[in-house]
Amino acid sequence: MTSTGAEQKVFVIGIDGLPCTLMKEYVGRGLLPNISSIIESGFTLNQMDASIPDVSSTSWTSFMTGVNPGEHGIYGFMELREGSYKLSFPTFDDVKAPTVWEMLGNTVGAKTSSLYERRRGGINRAVRSIVLNIPQTFPARPLNGVLTAGFVCPDFKKGTYPDSAYSYLNSIGYLPDIDATKAVDKPEEFFNDAFFALEKRAQAFEHYLEDEEWGLFIGVITETDRIHHFFFDAATNPSHRYHDRFVSFYRKMDEAIGRLFERFMSITNGKGFFMTMSDHGFTPIRKEVYVNTWLRESGFLSLNARNEYYEQVERGSMAFAMDPARIYINIEGRYPSGSVKEIDRAKTAQEIKSRLESMTDVDGSPIIKKVYENGELYSGPAKGKGPDLVCVANDGYDLKGNLKKNEVFGVSLFRGMHTRHDAHCILPSNVKTPQRVHIEHLADLILDNFSGL
Repeated sequence: MTSTGAEQKVFVIGIDGLPCTLMKEYVGRGLLPNISSIIESGFTLNQMDASIPDVSSTSWTSFMTGVNPGEHGIYGFMELREGSYKLSFPTFDDVKAPTVWEMLGNTVGAKTSSLYERRRGGINRAVRSIVLNIPQTFPARPLNGVLTAGFVCPDFKKGTYPDSAYSYLNSIGYLPDIDATKAVDKPEEFFNDAFFALEKRAQAFEHYLEDEEWGLFIGVITETDRIHHFFFDAATNPSHRYHDRFVSFYRKMDEAIGRLFERFMSITNGKGFFMTMSDHGFTPIRKEVYVNTWLRESGFLSLNARNEYYEQVERGSMAFAMDPARIYINIEGRYPSGSVKEIDRAKTAQEIKSRLESMTDVDGSPIIKKVYENGELYSGPAKGKGPDLVCVANDGYDLKGNLKKNEVFGVSLFRGMHTRHDAHCILPSNVKTPQRVHIEHLADLILDNFSGL
């Protein structure tokens, strides 16, 4: 017996970094017959907007909480400690808003959010959840169900709850992540690891689908993101050395999704709520753009190379950038070498914004699509810790916060970059959505399915 009726079960498959445009192309070429069959059976493939910034830690947190970073508090994989330039690594403990499984499982505790306050009276019975491999969920917190953390998961045991789940996952050789550095000098081994990790994810998903009680199931496939970063130039180029391997991975994933979908529909008598989604899209890289180098050349930033990381920021600096293109005004009193008075904050931000928006490549191509101000994007109690400006680039220009580059433009070993506008979600065709779906909408759709339980 499960904690909810079969027709109220929700099964979400996350596919990290899968662009809607690539899925459409592969479906059109007949490379994804199972996904194609799912779409034809009463589902719609939607292009979806990711979070801003479109970094995985931020976007996945927006998905699982249903609110913007101003409420959940995660703006990137790295932050600065309050009142300093020292780096810190936000964990699941730093997520300020409750997740959808915490709302459903009655394990919210003292946390709240606008979504939770709006929906808290609509669910009268606790729902058990299986949550596998979502980034930004380390360390695992007790929940009504099972959780194993996705990237970054430095300790598999601490990233899994309960202990019985760790024992099972460890026994089958499950991998929280693969070693992406192998893509550079051991590409064959890298692809082998990706196939192995996919196999183990599918094995774990099938196990929990069948053998555990649950009402909500979220399982994420991460390996797509890893392959895209290093081999996205192979995605649609048949002459690329690794095109066949790239496509083969997608075929294997399609087979796994087909099996999982069929089993889920069998369990729910065809009435369960099924969804796939991604946290952002991908596009080939034309050039990397080093925003801190641009700030330095434009007179907004001075660095002391004798120090480490952001402790290099010297007095007199007006701003600095963190990945991916989060720009912080160097406010007096907020940072040790803060040089901009609070009264001049807006003026400084506007000057930087106007100059960034006119930034071009050597051939005249515009680099920046839009520069957003904090207040345009964020609302909530964590808004103040967010960046003053966030840049969204045109496709092909990968914005970086690297402090060590001497040139504004460069290339690296990466061949694919995130895009905000080309995430995907597959939803039942009868589900009402906004004209343009946003990743923050999905938690609400999940909760809709359990309303009145």
